[in-house]
Amino acid sequence: MSGAQDLHGFLNSWPYDPEDNVRVATDANGQEIIVVRQPMGVETYEADGRPDGRQPHGMESALEFQLTRRAAAIRAGADAVFQLAAADCTELFHEGALYHYRFVHFFRAKDWARAERDTARNLRLLDFVRQHAEHEEDRVQLEHWRPATTRIKAAARAMILLQNERHEEALHIARDVVATIDGTADRIPDHPRKLADALLESIHESLALCPTVHPHPESEFKRQGDYWTIRYQGNAANLKATRGLDCLRYLLRHPGREIHVSELLASLPDASAAASAVHASGRLPGNGDQFIIAGLNDAGPLLDAKAKAAYKCRLNELRQDLEEAERFNDPARAANAHDEMNGIARQLAAAVGLGGRDRRASSEADRARSAATKRIKEAMHRIAEVMPPLGRHLAARIKTGYFCSYNPHPDRPVAWKF
Repeated sequence: MSGAQDLHGFLNSWPYDPEDNVRVATDANGQEIIVVRQPMGVETYEADGRPDGRQPHGMESALEFQLTRRAAAIRAGADAVFQLAAADCTELFHEGALYHYRFVHFFRAKDWARAERDTARNLRLLDFVRQHAEHEEDRVQLEHWRPATTRIKAAARAMILLQNERHEEALHIARDVVATIDGTADRIPDHPRKLADALLESIHESLALCPTVHPHPESEFKRQGDYWTIRYQGNAANLKATRGLDCLRYLLRHPGREIHVSELLASLPDASAAASAVHASGRLPGNGDQFIIAGLNDAGPLLDAKAKAAYKCRLNELRQDLEEAERFNDPARAANAHDEMNGIARQLAAAVGLGGRDRRASSEADRARSAATKRIKEAMHRIAEVMPPLGRHLAARIKTGYFCSYNPHPDRPVAWKF
């Protein structure tokens, strides 16, 4: 009861004020901590090391653990294949949020040096994930944190310079910060005190940012007459309708499914109108798109020797990846390797018959594969020109061939609206 009474007395002595709710104090062990007064209580952060005091993987932080992994890969000559799996990125994202809250509290407590330290640390995390994440979805997941973190870091540096009476350097930084927010820096005053006030006011919204991860962003791929409206990760574009975009939409509507080119072509808006022409010639006419429905003429094996060798090489890479995932006790990464190995097994099973004999492809099917692949890639190229993040996502997630598919990351699915 005495502990509850002490806490009650402490809270009464420090009424909640959102403009003055952060203090740097000392705990029972003599270590500095941050105390944050909330409406119904208090929360604390370690002032140094990881904010929650934990040591993931026996190290100071998850980022330090991953940096150690990469250093080991460099020593082993395997830096080129070092990657962060989805589970690695998720752990880093949650850790980054802890540091984000702490550097905001440091800034509010006017501890500029440690605010700058933690912002620099989070920017390093963003760079590390962007460079090494295995999946495109993870590489862009936290990029919306970058502008605010960069501004807060710059503001902390400017405040340190003002304390050291280096006014011209501080003024230069302050003008850059304001210019990134509203495009102008003319209203920044030269007087040190007014300069500090203007700088703090300019990043008020950045300090209020809530560092969230959006694993299920809602996106749109919708046709309206002769144009497509496409939205992805806050970006939007309108593109003139093409059959390649129709094919993409069909794949996006059926994630994880391997779709034969004949089914894909039959899904096109004018496919039913052209049914008689298809039966007569095997061709789906229109605008020069020489899409061919599968027929019977022999065009050689479904997979040639070069393709089989590529599959074999990839299987060896996946086996090594699986072994490393098991050594690091990383079930998510192991599951990803299993999934891709199973996908390759399905492709090989479709191409090889009993006794290891090659299955033959019809010439019509081969032309259909070639034409569909061309149109899909042209559509993806058009998208990449106006929406690079979506272009990278599709390049990583769309597979073409006799069987086409869209394979979103299981931990980063995209909620498409059609």
